[in-house]
Parts: sequence; C-alpha cells; structure tokens
Amino acid sequence: MAIGEDDPWTRFNVLKLSVHQSSQISDRTSNIISKLTSVAGAGEKPALVCLTAKSRAASKLISIVEIARRELQTRHVRCYQYNVLTSELVHVPRDPKKQACDDHVNGDEQSDESDAAFETMGAPVGDTKKRSVPLMTVYLSQQPVRELRNQYG
Repeated sequence: MAIGEDDPWTRFNVLKLSVHQSSQISDRTSNIISKLTSVAGAGEKPALVCLTAKSRAASKLISIVEIARRELQTRHVRCYQYNVLTSELVHVPRDPKKQACDDHVNGDEQSDESDAAFETMGAPVGDTKKRSVPLMTVYLSQQPVRELRNQYG
C-alpha cells in the first residue's frame, strides 16, 4: 500500500525518508525525533514518518527506528509503529559466463560423436535479468493509524 492522495493519507503530514547503506544513523534519528516531537498547532495534521530500505540497509533501518523509539520513550512521547515487508522488481546486469572451450582436453573421439548429438544454447536474451528485492517499510506516528493496522496488523 503506497501513500498517495487517498482519503486516509490526507489526514497526516507525511515525511518520507529513504535509508541507504551510506545513510547516517544520527541524521535520520534526529529527523524522526524532531518530526514526531513537534507539536501540531490548531488545524495542522499529525505527523506520520515513513522509512523505507532495501534488503542491504534493513539492519540500519531497524537500528534507526529503535534508537528513535527509545529517545521518544525517554521524552514520554507515544509512538505507534507499523512494519511492512514487500518486494520490488529490479533489473540486474547479467554476469558474463565463461564460454566453453572448443579445444578438446582429452582428444577423445568418442566425445566428438556424443557432442554432435547436442546443440549448445545461444546466449540469454537481454543484458539484464529481473530479480525481486525485499523492501522494508516502517511507519511511525504519534497517533494510531487505523488503515495501517487493518492492512498490516
């Protein structure tokens, strides 16, 4: 479920953050804490922080969320967390395969006869292959989000 302009998501002031392997933990945690501790004035929407990371940076995402939650707990700020695991289709470049040698290692004539019965396959079509990469998303909010609870538990 992506956050778009659907009715439930218009109720929140959404901050989308992406976590990479090169992301600084302290920068992300300070962004989360400042967003969730800021007091919403009259007529302002409550904050909802959306953090996403691919599989390689998932451990960093978990560390960021845990540090932020502990800091929010020391400040007596209530925090609701919703975790989502999905996948994303990514095109990955193909590895060059080693080509079979045309030279016979043993010089065996019997292998020549058996090789003639088989036809080698051509190169795979395209320079890339499709892979499904895991994607972790964590939503943090000061208020319970009914839509996320119904969708993800």
